[in-house]
Amino acid sequence: MPFRSTLNARPIALSAALALATLTLSCQMALSQPSGAPRQNAQAAPAASAVSSAPSQTTASFGDWTLRCQRVAADKPERVCEVAQTIQVQGQAAPLAQFAIGRAGKGEPMRATAVVPANVSFASNVQVAMEKESTPFELSWRRCMPGGCFADGIAKDEQLKGWRSATERGRLSFTDATGRAINLPLSFHGLGPALDALSKEAL
Repeated sequence: MPFRSTLNARPIALSAALALATLTLSCQMALSQPSGAPRQNAQAAPAASAVSSAPSQTTASFGDWTLRCQRVAADKPERVCEVAQTIQVQGQAAPLAQFAIGRAGKGEPMRATAVVPANVSFASNVQVAMEKESTPFELSWRRCMPGGCFADGIAKDEQLKGWRSATERGRLSFTDATGRAINLPLSFHGLGPALDALSKEAL
């Protein structure tokens, strides 16, 4: 089955955080309203605030990798940035999986995050390896949402150095709900320059 890489504009870490926050807020609002109480009418939207001159979202391509940044809040300068690769089956519009490297916030460790289809088996973790590498890098399952399951792990400097210098194709592996091993191609081409650009981005 042929695969290809493409771009996706929203950081994985931010997407997961926003989705989880939205779900939590919805549940809290539902629980706080007494049973049988009438729904409150929607209030008028507040006046629009001034638009910042800085872009709220940016992307830059480096080989098979994309540096993507997004502001956490419209009225604050802090941004979440990561380098990512999206894997798609040729002929299909929806991404099959995503793999990203970045920090969730200032002072946080560098993490590698994978998003794969929701029909997975939790008997084994997600693994990232090169064709000739004997010891794969493992990512632990964190959460599943309707759009996919998230797994991540701390990517130490030694691991990143190995990926930077890789000249061979890698693979992103996991086990689906039927017990079948899934191996998706992962390219390290352009990862070094992408990580260099990521290091220059202020959070």
